Amino acid sequence: MTKLDLIFTGVGGQGIVVLSDIFCEAALLDGFDVTKAEIHGMAQRGGSIVAYTKISNKVQSPLIETGKADAIIGFEILETTRTLPMLKPNGTIIVNTKHIPPNNFSKNNKPKTPQELLNIIKTKTPTVHEIDGSGIAKQVGNNLVVNTVLLGALSAISGMPIKRESFEKAMTNKLKEKHLQINLQSFELGRHTVLKQPKPTL
Repeated sequence: MTKLDLIFTGVGGQGIVVLSDIFCEAALLDGFDVTKAEIHGMAQRGGSIVAYTKISNKVQSPLIETGKADAIIGFEILETTRTLPMLKPNGTIIVNTKHIPPNNFSKNNKPKTPQELLNIIKTKTPTVHEIDGSGIAKQVGNNLVVNTVLLGALSAISGMPIKRESFEKAMTNKLKEKHLQINLQSFELGRHTVLKQPKPTL
């Protein structure tokens, strides 16, 4: 039986909900049972958002237990770090290297640097894909396509049971036609960031 539990995490405005919707659509196209749940935090730093997505032949519950997620897809380094307890041992992390510093810290509570946060992430699992999603989005000329860059990276992980064509079809179904081509291009660039690296198994 194929089973996959994913967590998408970041802050409001980064396209997390859209990305999880596209992933679910692609899974449905391939015949999987799908559940999804979202948790929205307080309106700070854009508001933390976590989306739980589970696919299987038959899914019983939308929530994922602590330490059971197969992969975390992080739109921002700090929120990815906060979600680390959810990952199973030797799980996979795909993280956009963008860092949004918190605005509620004191002199005695200095926030960690992006590199310090990445080091923490790497202590959780050896399978970490650092994706310059924001840089790729700038390269294609649209800062709003970071989510499809990360979707492309996720689609390229060895063991991903959803077909590439299903992701592309889901994007066609979910995105406005005028934005489709740039998102498909971003998806391909995201895939390349993983395919040029050794391919881990979820």
